[in-house]
Amino acid sequence: MKESFRLATIVQACQSHPVQIVGQMSIRTGVVVEETPQIFVQLKRGLFMKLSSTRKFNSTSQQVFEAILNPTILQSCIPGCNHVEYIGTDRVVINITTPLPGLKGPYGAVLQITEVEAPHTLALSLQRKGVGGVINAMGKLHLNDEADGTLLSYEANATLEGPVAIANNPLGQGIVKNSLNTFFKNLEKAIKNRDEAVV
Repeated sequence: MKESFRLATIVQACQSHPVQIVGQMSIRTGVVVEETPQIFVQLKRGLFMKLSSTRKFNSTSQQVFEAILNPTILQSCIPGCNHVEYIGTDRVVINITTPLPGLKGPYGAVLQITEVEAPHTLALSLQRKGVGGVINAMGKLHLNDEADGTLLSYEANATLEGPVAIANNPLGQGIVKNSLNTFFKNLEKAIKNRDEAVV
């Protein structure tokens, strides 16, 4: 029953495309409050990847929000990141080296900030075409204050074409999971160090 509902939801979301379920896994990012599935759907062109999960921080939503938008903190927290720089107020250039086999890079990408409701909502999009394949991605983060900190939840959708679609195989899935886990651990540590430095 549960699997039938999940399949029906995916097909309905992608009803304008021929679809085939090609893989499914659960993703854990450190201290996960709620586990949700990571699902890959084969579209007519490319691979559709969906990510969603939650993370608890022992900091306020304002502190987490500011850290996520801080280029210095981002560069130190994203695994393999060589450089982060703002272009204007709503575009972020990232240069990154990946651990994906055959796709080491480095690669450049531009994140577009499409929605900001400080300090609770942040939406991003990424479009990249070049060596390594094509990526069209959108993501949204929600930060909710709680009595003992902040609950961050996120959902992201991406269409992958070309070599980068290796993220779908078991090795690639593990790398994606570990990279997210490392990012959130680094972010939590960076926020803590920043707060201690201010004090």
